[in-house]
Amino acid sequence: MLATVIIPTYRDGIRAVTAVKAILQQRLPAGDHLEIVVVDDGSGDDTVTLVSNLQRPDVRTISLRENQGRAAARNAGASAARGDFIIFMDCDCIPGHPQFVARHLALLKKGMIACVGHVSGPDEQFWSRYQYKASLRREHQHRTGSTFSGSSQNLAIRRDAFMAVGGFDTAYRKYGFEDRDLLIRLRQRGSIAWTPGEGVIHCDELRIQDVAKKMQEAASSTALKFSREHPSEYSVLGYSRIDSRLHPILRIAAPIGNMILPMMITATDFAINSRLPYAIKAGMAKLCTAMSFLAGTTKPISEA
Repeated sequence: MLATVIIPTYRDGIRAVTAVKAILQQRLPAGDHLEIVVVDDGSGDDTVTLVSNLQRPDVRTISLRENQGRAAARNAGASAARGDFIIFMDCDCIPGHPQFVARHLALLKKGMIACVGHVSGPDEQFWSRYQYKASLRREHQHRTGSTFSGSSQNLAIRRDAFMAVGGFDTAYRKYGFEDRDLLIRLRQRGSIAWTPGEGVIHCDELRIQDVAKKMQEAASSTALKFSREHPSEYSVLGYSRIDSRLHPILRIAAPIGNMILPMMITATDFAINSRLPYAIKAGMAKLCTAMSFLAGTTKPISEA
């Protein structure tokens, strides 16, 4: 059985090579084989050369002429895949266990249409703990019925099912929600499992400034699209409670929050890098990201 690991990348060739090398260390059962497809999403740099220099017959590259976004890049990789099963992993991630791929394949072979799993950080610092706790919340949501709660950082799918539902919706061009949209469509065709054990390690160096920016971007664009297409699923997500488009009272409070948001981001950054207890840091980070999402929901559609 052949499985294809798809790694999209944009101007991040060095980490793409690191991800490929990590995948090549995976241990598979007898009879299973692995190929890797790296999709260069219009980087315009030496990404393809860096990956090609590995000189591995089981590693291929696809180069898109221009940047088309995460969804389109993943779709291109799936179209080129030769495996019956496809596994999506971001280029800033590495497997957290030598049997990361094998665990996904075991569930897909049992008839699951897709599998999702944990995303954690590389160390014991704040952002690693914060990411893992967020992953635990997604696992809880999954096990209580919201099986669309996984992340495309760690996602395995039967290729025929992926193609049958049309892959990722490329209209989700900006940050977020394209994975949840896909999982909603997939679960109409079969069961989605949460793969136990270590998932992927997200190696990016997070900063609250960048997280806040992504929250505003998602709120102003992809969250709006998702909420319109999947209103019942959106309602069970925490984001729906801080969407001013759904709660008129928030439209009154939002301008005040928007005024103090820059100061809140600065204060949160200071706290995260201090010796304050984790609980205080996490509370400030949650408040900051919530305020950022709320701010994004107040932007006109033309700004999305």
